[in-house]
Amino acid sequence: MRFQTICNGIVLTGLLLLAGCGDEQTAKTSLFEHDHEVAEHWPDDFADAAVKLRQRLDASADETADAKQAEAEIADIVSWVPEIAADTDLPEKDWIPLDNAAESLMANLRSSGNELTDANRKQTVAFCELIEEAIAKLPAPIPSPQGASL
Repeated sequence: MRFQTICNGIVLTGLLLLAGCGDEQTAKTSLFEHDHEVAEHWPDDFADAAVKLRQRLDASADETADAKQAEAEIADIVSWVPEIAADTDLPEKDWIPLDNAAESLMANLRSSGNELTDANRKQTVAFCELIEEAIAKLPAPIPSPQGASL
């Protein structure tokens, strides 16, 4: 009798897990949606990371609250670049220098409280150039044959 009660409990728990709980109307598109929201300044793609960094470099030139926001966003974007690059077809031998450059720049930004000192600004510009060089090394997408039948 005790064995049957345990089995019934396990089956019931399994069914509840399969059925789910809550009032969700739509299926989740990501397993991590509940963990975080995507930041507004998250780059659209690898190339956009360099564009966004350069935009924020320009915005940080003024001594305003917007400049401080731009500096904080630069630190965010730099920290995201290795992950974004890893999602491309960039060969590992070209990804590693990018990752190392991001780590170095992040360490310098952290030590200055994300302030864009002249050295940090130059390093960020060099980082943008490294991103652009890496983009040029990406393999071209294979074109799909037009009108091919399967």
